[in-house]
Amino acid sequence: MEKKQFTPSTLAYIRVTGPYGENYEPAIAKLCQWEAKAGLEGSTCIFIYHDNPESTPAEKCRTDLCLMVPEGVTASGEIELQPFAGGEYATLRKTITEKPQYGAAWNEHITQIVQLGIEMDDRPCFELYHSYDQATDVADVSFCSAIK
Repeated sequence: MEKKQFTPSTLAYIRVTGPYGENYEPAIAKLCQWEAKAGLEGSTCIFIYHDNPESTPAEKCRTDLCLMVPEGVTASGEIELQPFAGGEYATLRKTITEKPQYGAAWNEHITQIVQLGIEMDDRPCFELYHSYDQATDVADVSFCSAIK
């Protein structure tokens, strides 16, 4: 577990509503196509989770699939822009080799925050992708929760 400070920025995103981890591929493909057309290849990718799946029905859970982009970028098509507030986050970095490991990593992350007595903030949590191999689905990802 590490505490990290994130700088405010602008996010280009597509929102997916439904069970976490499902139906992301079509939205990611659209986001990547837009990124290439905009000349922004290599932008930092984050997935923002807005709802607690323990208290929100799966079909209503909202995920924003995002790219951090420079100020002044204009969105087009299904891509929208939103501000990223930044701030302090508790982070846990993991290598994920199978989809079920995401839930386990989130559980480990939240357990550590609770055990350390860290006070969480109400900003949404997110996954920060350092790298992702499409051929193998192996990801180097940080699990990030807003803290006070």
